[in-house]
Amino acid sequence: MPSFRLTLAYDGSDFSGSQVQSNQRTVQGELEAVLGKLSPAPVRATFAGRTDSGVHAIGQVATVELPAWTATTQELQYALNAGLPDDLAATGVAYCPSSFHPRFDAVWREYRYWIAPGVISPFLRRYAWIPRSEVNAASVRAGAGLLVGTHDLASFASGGEGVPWSARTKRPRGTTRTVFLADCREIGVSFAWSERGATDVLEIRVVADAFLPRMVRNIVGALVDVGQGRQDPGWISELLALRDRRLGPVVAPPQGLTLWRVGFDGDIIERY
Repeated sequence: MPSFRLTLAYDGSDFSGSQVQSNQRTVQGELEAVLGKLSPAPVRATFAGRTDSGVHAIGQVATVELPAWTATTQELQYALNAGLPDDLAATGVAYCPSSFHPRFDAVWREYRYWIAPGVISPFLRRYAWIPRSEVNAASVRAGAGLLVGTHDLASFASGGEGVPWSARTKRPRGTTRTVFLADCREIGVSFAWSERGATDVLEIRVVADAFLPRMVRNIVGALVDVGQGRQDPGWISELLALRDRRLGPVVAPPQGLTLWRVGFDGDIIERY
């Protein structure tokens, strides 16, 4: 039975997350509706990871089985994009073994988060957190560096999974994850002409072997506290040691977050 690996990009602004939900518009729901028109039977897509409502992706990975598809992968990509809505696209289609599982075979995932302090932009507001006060990139970078390594990240886990009595603590890994990269850089983003030229945006990157609910958004919330001077960079180490979400930061809003890439065996994490 032919199995296909899809790379998906989407603007999450108008989706209620990636996972299919009844009576809600989701990425999986829209994708499966189009796939159903290309197959004599309903098709279920398997995703590499979930994204919350309002979160974007340029490197989401999904697999599907289409037993009746006999044309090329390029023609499948054309067929998908002809039926998908404007805020969802298949940017890549390839054959894959039926044993390939985009979630369980992933060895790392990369998320990026944009922060644009004090910016006035009707476009950027869909893709960045726009706090009123400035955020110091060097302080954010110093705090982010303390996350690299294998840690208990309970203080950064939402959904009831970051408290000492959580059922998550009884699982083999609990809330321990390995962060391969956590950094911050300034980039120039321009959506239209401006006397200032490109807008300076802080881009926070987090690459880890796996993620807990809202982990990146909680990390960003803490790093913004550091970048705005309310906490010292060393506070990040204190939060790791506390292992209690109740003592952690306010969660950052979803629109700044993008699932950038999913890495599998042999894939290399890009460095700045």
